[in-house]
Amino acid sequence: MDGLIGNDTGPAGEIRMENDTGLGGETRSANDTGLGNRLRAGNGMNQGTREKFHQRKYLKEATVIVNVENVIEERAEDIIKAVSKECGYGKILALRPRQGKEYELTMEKEETCDKLTDGLMIKGVNCEVKNLRNRDYVVSFMHLPVYLNDNEILAKLEGLGVNPVSKIKRRCYPGTDIEDGTRFLRVRFPKKVASLPYSTKLETEEVPQYFRVMHSHQVKTCRLCMSPGHLLKDF
Repeated sequence: MDGLIGNDTGPAGEIRMENDTGLGGETRSANDTGLGNRLRAGNGMNQGTREKFHQRKYLKEATVIVNVENVIEERAEDIIKAVSKECGYGKILALRPRQGKEYELTMEKEETCDKLTDGLMIKGVNCEVKNLRNRDYVVSFMHLPVYLNDNEILAKLEGLGVNPVSKIKRRCYPGTDIEDGTRFLRVRFPKKVASLPYSTKLETEEVPQYFRVMHSHQVKTCRLCMSPGHLLKDF
């Protein structure tokens, strides 16, 4: 009788219960409908993903650098959302962080990158986007008088030795069409020009004034000779 009770409810019974509905049952359940199914589904998905990856072509020409130094608490998701909105969904192959506040973005086609040449709006900030294989930069002239003609900016750039590759755009306060005076455009730097000076002089209705010039990877540069490492006032 003791043995019978032991087999039903004692240690032996507990072992049988584990095999039927306890640990053993959990294991079978995982194999049948839980983790096992998820693993099998994952294996199928991974196989399909691997086949898709084999068909991908990762081109340097379709890779750009996104500068997010002016974006507060940026995330990769913010960049993906902004790029997808501008270029369409499913066009991004890869997005990897670089040193500093930059991301390397690889698209399906080189032509898709052309839609980003004027910059990328991320969380209300226009971020510079440059091709991996050239020396293109978005240059901003900060808070100019709105009546100043664009040709004066183009003439200044020509004098500094860089070539415009996009139209000049005017920045507005987020959510409005009210300009803040800043104008920006994409330019191409020749090898002999490492950076533009931090400021440049432009004629205004009142007197000539110096205005801030900004672009990524900017370094101290002489306004007179355009050589890096010293300023005009250092002479």
